[in-house]
Amino acid sequence: MKTSRYREFLSVVPSPGVRLCALFSDRFKTARARVYFLEPIVQGIATQNALLARVLRSGSERYPTRRELARAGEELYGASLSVGVTRFGDVQALVGTIEFPSDRFLPKGSKELEGALGLLAEVLTRPATEQSVLRADFIEQEKFQHEQELRAIADDKPAWAALLAAQRTYAGTPGAISEQGRIEDLPAIDAPMLTERHRLLLGNAGVMAFVTGPVKEERGLAVLARALDLPRGKRVVAPEHRPLPHRKTVSRDRVKAQTEQTHLHFAWTGAGAYGDKSFAACLYADAIFGGLSTSRLFKVVRETHGLAYAVHSGLQRVRGVMQARAAVDPGKAEQAVKLIRSEFSRLVKGGFNDDEFAAARESLIESRKSALDSMTARSSDLVLQSLLGFRQKPEAQIKEIAAVKPAQVRAALKRLRPHSEFRLG
Repeated sequence: MKTSRYREFLSVVPSPGVRLCALFSDRFKTARARVYFLEPIVQGIATQNALLARVLRSGSERYPTRRELARAGEELYGASLSVGVTRFGDVQALVGTIEFPSDRFLPKGSKELEGALGLLAEVLTRPATEQSVLRADFIEQEKFQHEQELRAIADDKPAWAALLAAQRTYAGTPGAISEQGRIEDLPAIDAPMLTERHRLLLGNAGVMAFVTGPVKEERGLAVLARALDLPRGKRVVAPEHRPLPHRKTVSRDRVKAQTEQTHLHFAWTGAGAYGDKSFAACLYADAIFGGLSTSRLFKVVRETHGLAYAVHSGLQRVRGVMQARAAVDPGKAEQAVKLIRSEFSRLVKGGFNDDEFAAARESLIESRKSALDSMTARSSDLVLQSLLGFRQKPEAQIKEIAAVKPAQVRAALKRLRPHSEFRLG
Protein backbone atom coordinates (compact mmCIF):
# COMPACT_ATOMS: atom_id res chain seq x y z
CA MET A 1 0.00 0.00 0.00
CA LYS A 2 1.25 3.45 -0.88
CA THR A 3 0.75 5.68 2.13
CA SER A 4 0.94 9.44 2.55
CA ARG A 5 0.20 12.04 5.20
CA TYR A 6 -3.36 13.36 5.06
CA ARG A 7 -3.29 16.22 7.50
CA GLU A 8 -1.62 14.56 10.54
CA PHE A 9 -2.95 11.08 9.72
CA LEU A 10 -1.08 8.36 7.84
CA SER A 11 -3.46 7.50 5.01
CA VAL A 12 -4.08 5.18 2.08
CA VAL A 13 -6.72 5.17 -0.67
CA PRO A 14 -7.36 1.50 -1.57
CA SER A 15 -10.00 2.46 -4.14
CA PRO A 16 -11.62 5.68 -5.45
CA GLY A 17 -13.80 7.31 -2.81
CA VAL A 18 -12.44 5.19 0.05
CA ARG A 19 -9.82 6.67 2.38
CA LEU A 20 -8.30 4.86 5.37
CA CYS A 21 -6.50 6.85 8.07
CA ALA A 22 -4.43 6.00 11.14
CA LEU A 23 -3.01 8.10 13.96
CA PHE A 24 -0.88 6.82 16.83
CA SER A 25 -1.38 8.05 20.38
CA ASP A 26 -0.24 6.42 23.62
CA ARG A 27 -2.29 8.66 25.92
CA PHE A 28 -4.85 5.91 26.49
CA LYS A 29 -4.82 2.12 26.74
CA THR A 30 -7.74 1.66 24.35
CA ALA A 31 -7.77 1.97 20.57
CA ARG A 32 -10.71 2.90 18.39
CA ALA A 33 -11.76 2.16 14.85
CA ARG A 34 -14.50 4.17 13.16
CA VAL A 35 -15.99 3.85 9.66
CA TYR A 36 -18.08 6.60 8.04
CA PHE A 37 -20.34 5.94 5.04
CA LEU A 38 -21.09 9.41 3.63
CA GLU A 39 -23.97 10.42 1.34
CA PRO A 40 -25.86 13.64 0.59
CA ILE A 41 -28.79 13.79 3.01
CA VAL A 42 -32.09 13.15 1.21
CA GLN A 43 -35.59 13.08 2.67
CA GLY A 44 -36.83 9.50 2.91
CA ILE A 45 -33.38 8.01 2.35
CA ALA A 46 -32.35 9.58 5.66
CA THR A 47 -35.02 7.51 7.42
CA GLN A 48 -33.86 4.33 5.70
CA ASN A 49 -30.25 4.94 6.74
CA ALA A 50 -31.25 5.66 10.35
CA LEU A 51 -33.28 2.43 10.46
CA LEU A 52 -30.51 0.49 8.73
CA ALA A 53 -28.04 1.52 11.44
CA ARG A 54 -30.34 0.02 14.05
CA VAL A 55 -30.77 -3.21 12.08
CA LEU A 56 -27.02 -3.61 11.52
CA ARG A 57 -26.35 -3.65 15.24
CA SER A 58 -28.99 -6.37 15.72
CA GLY A 59 -26.91 -9.19 14.22
CA SER A 60 -24.53 -10.35 11.49
CA GLU A 61 -23.87 -13.50 9.48
CA ARG A 62 -21.51 -14.99 12.09
CA TYR A 63 -23.29 -13.46 15.09
CA PRO A 64 -26.99 -13.43 14.12
CA THR A 65 -28.38 -12.03 17.39
CA ARG A 66 -27.61 -9.13 19.70
CA ARG A 67 -26.63 -11.62 22.38
CA GLU A 68 -24.06 -13.30 20.17
CA LEU A 69 -22.67 -9.93 19.09
CA ALA A 70 -22.32 -8.93 22.73
CA ARG A 71 -20.57 -12.21 23.49
CA ALA A 72 -18.15 -11.62 20.59
CA GLY A 73 -17.26 -8.26 22.09
CA GLU A 74 -16.74 -9.80 25.52
CA GLU A 75 -14.36 -12.36 24.04
CA LEU A 76 -12.32 -9.46 22.65
CA TYR A 77 -11.53 -8.31 26.19
CA GLY A 78 -14.68 -6.24 26.43
CA ALA A 79 -14.64 -4.48 23.06
CA SER A 80 -17.66 -2.19 22.67
CA LEU A 81 -19.36 -1.76 19.29
CA SER A 82 -21.97 0.72 18.08
CA VAL A 83 -23.66 1.77 14.83
CA GLY A 84 -25.60 4.99 14.34
CA VAL A 85 -26.13 8.00 12.12
CA THR A 86 -24.89 11.57 12.32
CA ARG A 87 -24.50 14.47 9.91
CA PHE A 88 -21.86 16.82 8.59
CA GLY A 89 -23.72 19.76 7.11
CA ASP A 90 -25.68 18.44 4.12
CA VAL A 91 -24.14 14.97 4.37
CA GLN A 92 -25.61 12.09 6.37
CA ALA A 93 -23.17 9.56 7.78
CA LEU A 94 -23.82 6.00 8.88
CA VAL A 95 -21.08 5.40 11.44
CA GLY A 96 -19.76 2.16 12.88
CA THR A 97 -17.40 2.30 15.86
CA ILE A 98 -15.52 -0.23 17.95
CA GLU A 99 -13.38 0.53 20.99
CA PHE A 100 -10.99 -2.11 22.28
CA PRO A 101 -7.86 -2.64 24.43
CA SER A 102 -4.59 -2.32 22.55
CA ASP A 103 -2.57 -5.50 21.96
CA ARG A 104 0.40 -3.96 23.76
CA PHE A 105 -1.51 -4.15 27.05
CA LEU A 106 -2.73 -7.74 26.54
CA PRO A 107 -1.07 -11.15 26.87
CA LYS A 108 1.65 -11.86 24.31
CA GLY A 109 0.25 -13.14 21.04
CA SER A 110 -3.11 -11.40 21.38
CA LYS A 111 -4.62 -10.28 18.11
CA GLU A 112 -7.16 -7.84 19.43
CA LEU A 113 -6.69 -5.45 16.50
CA GLU A 114 -7.52 -8.10 13.89
CA GLY A 115 -10.44 -9.38 15.93
CA ALA A 116 -11.96 -5.99 16.66
CA LEU A 117 -11.65 -4.64 13.10
CA GLY A 118 -12.96 -7.91 11.73
CA LEU A 119 -16.00 -7.71 14.01
CA LEU A 120 -16.70 -4.11 12.99
CA ALA A 121 -16.42 -4.94 9.28
CA GLU A 122 -18.62 -8.02 9.78
CA VAL A 123 -21.41 -5.96 11.34
CA LEU A 124 -21.25 -3.21 8.72
CA THR A 125 -20.89 -5.31 5.57
CA ARG A 126 -22.39 -8.74 6.34
CA PRO A 127 -25.61 -8.30 8.30
CA ALA A 128 -27.88 -11.16 9.32
CA THR A 129 -30.15 -12.18 6.43
CA GLU A 130 -32.94 -14.61 5.66
CA GLN A 131 -33.38 -15.79 2.08
CA SER A 132 -30.83 -13.19 0.90
CA VAL A 133 -32.61 -10.18 2.42
CA LEU A 134 -32.27 -8.50 5.79
CA ARG A 135 -34.33 -10.23 8.43
CA ALA A 136 -37.89 -8.95 8.41
CA ASP A 137 -38.35 -9.59 12.14
CA PHE A 138 -35.34 -7.40 12.95
CA ILE A 139 -36.67 -4.65 10.70
CA GLU A 140 -40.12 -4.65 12.29
CA GLN A 141 -38.66 -4.59 15.80
CA GLU A 142 -36.36 -1.71 14.95
CA LYS A 143 -39.09 0.21 13.11
CA PHE A 144 -41.18 0.10 16.28
CA GLN A 145 -38.27 1.21 18.47
CA HIS A 146 -37.22 3.96 16.08
CA GLU A 147 -40.77 5.30 15.89
CA GLN A 148 -40.96 5.42 19.68
CA GLU A 149 -37.70 7.37 19.85
CA LEU A 150 -38.85 9.83 17.19
CA ARG A 151 -42.11 10.37 19.04
CA ALA A 152 -40.22 10.84 22.30
CA ILE A 153 -38.50 13.92 20.86
CA ALA A 154 -41.73 15.84 21.39
CA ASP A 155 -41.38 15.13 25.13
CA ASP A 156 -37.84 16.53 25.18
CA LYS A 157 -38.83 20.13 24.70
CA PRO A 158 -35.36 21.60 24.03
CA ALA A 159 -34.69 18.93 21.37
CA TRP A 160 -38.16 19.36 19.88
CA ALA A 161 -37.74 23.13 19.71
CA ALA A 162 -34.35 22.71 18.01
CA LEU A 163 -35.86 20.35 15.43
CA LEU A 164 -38.81 22.63 14.66
CA ALA A 165 -36.54 25.69 14.49
CA ALA A 166 -34.19 23.95 12.04
CA GLN A 167 -37.10 22.95 9.80
CA ARG A 168 -38.16 26.58 9.58
CA THR A 169 -34.75 28.24 9.44
CA TYR A 170 -33.49 25.92 6.67
CA ALA A 171 -36.80 25.34 4.89
CA GLY A 172 -36.25 24.28 1.27
CA THR A 173 -32.65 23.19 1.89
CA PRO A 174 -31.04 19.92 3.09
CA GLY A 175 -30.54 21.60 6.47
CA ALA A 176 -34.25 21.07 7.21
CA ILE A 177 -33.89 17.27 6.97
CA SER A 178 -33.28 15.37 10.20
CA GLU A 179 -30.56 12.73 10.06
CA GLN A 180 -32.86 10.52 12.17
CA GLY A 181 -35.60 10.63 9.52
CA ARG A 182 -39.38 10.90 9.86
CA ILE A 183 -42.09 8.69 11.32
CA GLU A 184 -44.18 8.93 8.15
CA ASP A 185 -41.45 7.22 6.10
CA LEU A 186 -41.29 4.10 8.27
CA PRO A 187 -44.42 2.15 7.18
CA ALA A 188 -43.22 1.82 3.57
CA ILE A 189 -39.82 0.37 4.50
CA ASP A 190 -39.60 -3.41 4.14
CA ALA A 191 -36.84 -6.02 3.96
CA PRO A 192 -36.16 -5.81 0.19
CA MET A 193 -36.05 -1.99 0.31
CA LEU A 194 -33.64 -1.90 3.24
CA THR A 195 -31.48 -4.65 1.73
CA GLU A 196 -31.13 -2.57 -1.45
CA ARG A 197 -30.35 0.52 0.64
CA HIS A 198 -27.54 -1.42 2.34
CA ARG A 199 -26.16 -2.59 -1.00
CA LEU A 200 -26.16 0.95 -2.39
CA LEU A 201 -24.55 2.32 0.75
CA LEU A 202 -21.66 -0.15 0.58
CA GLY A 203 -21.10 0.40 -3.13
CA ASN A 204 -21.88 4.08 -3.66
CA ALA A 205 -21.26 6.06 -0.47
CA GLY A 206 -18.00 7.85 0.14
CA VAL A 207 -16.01 6.13 2.90
CA MET A 208 -13.59 7.44 5.50
CA ALA A 209 -12.29 4.99 8.09
CA PHE A 210 -9.95 5.52 11.04
CA VAL A 211 -7.80 3.55 13.45
CA THR A 212 -6.53 5.67 16.32
CA GLY A 213 -4.79 5.13 19.63
CA PRO A 214 -1.88 2.92 20.76
CA VAL A 215 -1.64 1.07 17.43
CA LYS A 216 1.24 1.34 14.96
CA GLU A 217 -0.10 3.31 12.04
CA GLU A 218 1.18 1.05 9.25
CA ARG A 219 -0.21 -2.04 10.94
CA GLY A 220 -3.54 -0.37 11.65
CA LEU A 221 -3.95 0.58 7.99
CA ALA A 222 -2.99 -2.90 6.78
CA VAL A 223 -5.45 -4.67 9.09
CA LEU A 224 -8.22 -2.18 8.30
CA ALA A 225 -7.69 -2.58 4.55
CA ARG A 226 -7.96 -6.38 4.83
CA ALA A 227 -11.02 -6.30 7.06
CA LEU A 228 -13.00 -3.64 5.18
CA ASP A 229 -13.56 -5.34 1.83
CA LEU A 230 -15.82 -2.97 -0.12
CA PRO A 231 -17.08 -3.04 -3.73
CA ARG A 232 -14.95 -1.05 -6.17
CA GLY A 233 -16.62 1.55 -8.33
CA LYS A 234 -17.62 5.18 -8.62
CA ARG A 235 -18.75 6.71 -5.35
CA VAL A 236 -20.83 9.83 -4.72
CA VAL A 237 -19.11 13.17 -4.42
CA ALA A 238 -19.97 15.37 -1.45
CA PRO A 239 -22.42 18.16 -2.34
CA GLU A 240 -21.27 21.75 -2.43
CA HIS A 241 -22.14 23.37 0.87
CA ARG A 242 -23.65 26.80 0.38
CA PRO A 243 -24.18 29.44 3.06
CA LEU A 244 -27.72 30.27 4.08
CA PRO A 245 -28.60 33.53 2.28
CA HIS A 246 -29.85 36.67 3.99
CA ARG A 247 -33.59 37.34 4.18
CA LYS A 248 -35.16 40.68 3.26
CA THR A 249 -37.42 40.43 6.29
CA VAL A 250 -36.94 38.41 9.45
CA SER A 251 -39.04 35.24 9.61
CA ARG A 252 -40.87 34.90 12.93
CA ASP A 253 -42.67 31.63 13.69
CA ARG A 254 -44.36 30.26 16.75
CA VAL A 255 -45.68 26.85 17.79
CA LYS A 256 -48.00 26.85 20.78
CA ALA A 257 -47.60 24.00 23.23
CA GLN A 258 -47.99 23.25 26.93
CA THR A 259 -44.46 23.65 28.24
CA GLU A 260 -42.91 24.68 31.55
CA GLN A 261 -40.54 26.96 29.65
CA THR A 262 -40.79 28.84 26.40
CA HIS A 263 -37.94 27.90 24.08
CA LEU A 264 -36.54 30.68 21.88
CA HIS A 265 -34.35 30.23 18.81
CA PHE A 266 -32.66 32.97 16.78
CA ALA A 267 -30.57 32.80 13.61
CA TRP A 268 -28.29 35.40 12.00
CA THR A 269 -26.75 34.83 8.56
CA GLY A 270 -23.47 36.18 7.18
CA ALA A 271 -20.95 34.32 9.35
CA GLY A 272 -17.92 32.75 7.73
CA ALA A 273 -18.21 29.02 7.15
CA TYR A 274 -15.59 26.57 8.42
CA GLY A 275 -12.48 26.95 6.27
CA ASP A 276 -13.21 30.56 5.27
CA LYS A 277 -10.67 33.29 6.09
CA SER A 278 -13.21 35.03 8.32
CA PHE A 279 -14.17 31.93 10.31
CA ALA A 280 -11.77 32.52 13.21
CA ALA A 281 -13.06 36.09 13.67
CA CYS A 282 -16.62 34.73 13.67
CA LEU A 283 -15.66 32.36 16.49
CA TYR A 284 -14.78 35.43 18.56
CA ALA A 285 -18.05 37.15 17.63
CA ASP A 286 -20.03 34.14 18.78
CA ALA A 287 -18.01 33.69 21.98
CA ILE A 288 -18.49 37.34 22.97
CA PHE A 289 -22.20 37.33 22.14
CA GLY A 290 -23.32 34.09 23.78
CA GLY A 291 -20.76 31.32 23.58
CA LEU A 292 -19.13 31.79 27.00
CA SER A 293 -20.22 32.11 30.63
CA THR A 294 -18.82 35.66 30.42
CA SER A 295 -20.78 36.45 27.24
CA ARG A 296 -23.29 39.24 26.71
CA LEU A 297 -26.30 36.93 26.66
CA PHE A 298 -25.28 35.13 29.84
CA LYS A 299 -24.48 38.30 31.80
CA VAL A 300 -27.35 40.47 30.59
CA VAL A 301 -30.23 38.10 29.85
CA ARG A 302 -29.59 35.55 32.60
CA GLU A 303 -27.63 37.28 35.35
CA THR A 304 -28.72 40.93 35.20
CA HIS A 305 -32.37 40.52 34.24
CA GLY A 306 -33.00 36.92 35.35
CA LEU A 307 -35.03 36.15 32.24
CA ALA A 308 -33.54 32.83 31.16
CA TYR A 309 -32.89 29.48 32.79
CA ALA A 310 -30.39 28.82 30.00
CA VAL A 311 -29.12 31.03 27.19
CA HIS A 312 -26.24 30.62 24.77
CA SER A 313 -25.17 31.00 21.15
CA GLY A 314 -23.20 28.88 18.69
CA LEU A 315 -21.94 28.81 15.11
CA GLN A 316 -23.41 26.50 12.47
CA ARG A 317 -20.04 25.93 10.84
CA VAL A 318 -21.20 24.76 7.42
CA ARG A 319 -23.94 27.25 6.56
CA GLY A 320 -22.50 30.49 7.93
CA VAL A 321 -25.16 30.92 10.61
CA MET A 322 -24.88 32.15 14.19
CA GLN A 323 -27.66 30.77 16.38
CA ALA A 324 -28.87 31.63 19.87
CA ARG A 325 -31.15 29.64 22.18
CA ALA A 326 -32.88 30.50 25.42
CA ALA A 327 -35.29 28.75 27.78
CA VAL A 328 -37.40 31.30 29.65
CA ASP A 329 -40.42 31.65 31.88
CA PRO A 330 -43.47 31.90 29.55
CA GLY A 331 -44.50 35.17 31.16
CA LYS A 332 -41.09 36.69 30.37
CA ALA A 333 -40.73 35.41 26.81
CA GLU A 334 -41.57 38.67 25.05
CA GLN A 335 -39.19 40.62 27.27
CA ALA A 336 -36.43 38.09 26.62
CA VAL A 337 -36.95 38.25 22.85
CA LYS A 338 -36.63 42.03 22.86
CA LEU A 339 -33.56 41.93 25.09
CA ILE A 340 -31.74 39.35 22.92
CA ARG A 341 -32.48 41.43 19.82
CA SER A 342 -31.21 44.59 21.50
CA GLU A 343 -28.06 42.91 22.84
CA PHE A 344 -27.16 41.74 19.36
CA SER A 345 -27.76 45.22 17.94
CA ARG A 346 -25.79 46.83 20.78
CA LEU A 347 -22.84 44.51 20.21
CA VAL A 348 -22.78 45.17 16.46
CA LYS A 349 -23.03 48.94 16.85
CA GLY A 350 -21.05 49.48 20.05
CA GLY A 351 -18.48 46.74 19.82
CA PHE A 352 -16.80 45.06 22.79
CA ASN A 353 -14.09 45.84 25.31
CA ASP A 354 -10.58 44.46 25.75
CA ASP A 355 -11.60 42.11 28.56
CA GLU A 356 -14.31 40.50 26.45
CA PHE A 357 -11.89 40.01 23.58
CA ALA A 358 -9.22 38.53 25.85
CA ALA A 359 -11.69 36.11 27.48
CA ALA A 360 -12.86 34.93 24.08
CA ARG A 361 -9.30 34.48 22.85
CA GLU A 362 -8.25 32.41 25.87
CA SER A 363 -11.36 30.21 25.73
CA LEU A 364 -11.13 29.54 21.98
CA ILE A 365 -7.44 28.61 22.16
CA GLU A 366 -7.98 26.27 25.11
CA SER A 367 -10.91 24.66 23.33
CA ARG A 368 -8.81 23.85 20.27
CA LYS A 369 -5.96 22.59 22.46
CA SER A 370 -8.32 20.18 24.22
CA ALA A 371 -9.40 18.88 20.81
CA LEU A 372 -5.80 17.80 20.22
CA ASP A 373 -6.22 15.24 23.02
CA SER A 374 -9.31 13.61 21.49
CA MET A 375 -8.71 11.16 18.66
CA THR A 376 -12.46 11.08 18.00
CA ALA A 377 -12.58 14.87 17.66
CA ARG A 378 -9.59 14.84 15.31
CA SER A 379 -11.18 12.13 13.15
CA SER A 380 -14.59 13.78 12.84
CA ASP A 381 -12.94 17.16 12.21
CA LEU A 382 -10.97 15.66 9.32
CA VAL A 383 -14.16 14.17 7.84
CA LEU A 384 -15.85 17.59 7.91
CA GLN A 385 -12.82 19.34 6.44
CA SER A 386 -12.61 16.77 3.66
CA LEU A 387 -16.28 17.29 2.80
CA LEU A 388 -15.76 21.06 2.72
CA GLY A 389 -12.66 20.76 0.56
CA PHE A 390 -9.80 21.90 2.80
CA ARG A 391 -7.32 20.51 5.35
CA GLN A 392 -5.94 22.40 8.32
CA LYS A 393 -4.26 20.87 11.34
CA PRO A 394 -5.56 21.86 14.79
CA GLU A 395 -2.18 23.46 15.55
CA ALA A 396 -2.64 25.76 12.53
CA GLN A 397 -6.14 26.61 13.68
CA ILE A 398 -4.80 27.64 17.07
CA LYS A 399 -2.29 29.99 15.41
CA GLU A 400 -5.04 31.43 13.24
CA ILE A 401 -7.28 32.05 16.26
CA ALA A 402 -4.41 33.66 18.19
CA ALA A 403 -3.70 36.01 15.27
CA VAL A 404 -7.23 37.50 15.10
CA LYS A 405 -7.43 41.25 15.73
CA PRO A 406 -10.37 43.13 17.31
CA ALA A 407 -11.01 44.96 14.03
CA GLN A 408 -11.59 41.63 12.27
CA VAL A 409 -14.18 40.64 14.87
CA ARG A 410 -15.98 43.97 14.53
CA ALA A 411 -16.07 43.49 10.76
CA ALA A 412 -17.45 39.95 11.21
CA LEU A 413 -20.20 41.23 13.49
CA LYS A 414 -21.26 43.88 10.99
CA ARG A 415 -21.75 41.21 8.29
CA LEU A 416 -24.34 39.37 10.40
CA ARG A 417 -28.02 39.91 9.59
CA PRO A 418 -31.11 38.76 11.53
CA HIS A 419 -32.65 35.86 9.61
CA SER A 420 -35.28 34.06 11.66
CA GLU A 421 -36.83 33.69 15.11
CA PHE A 422 -38.80 30.79 16.50
CA ARG A 423 -40.52 30.08 19.77
CA LEU A 424 -42.11 26.96 21.24
CA GLY A 425 -44.41 27.32 24.23
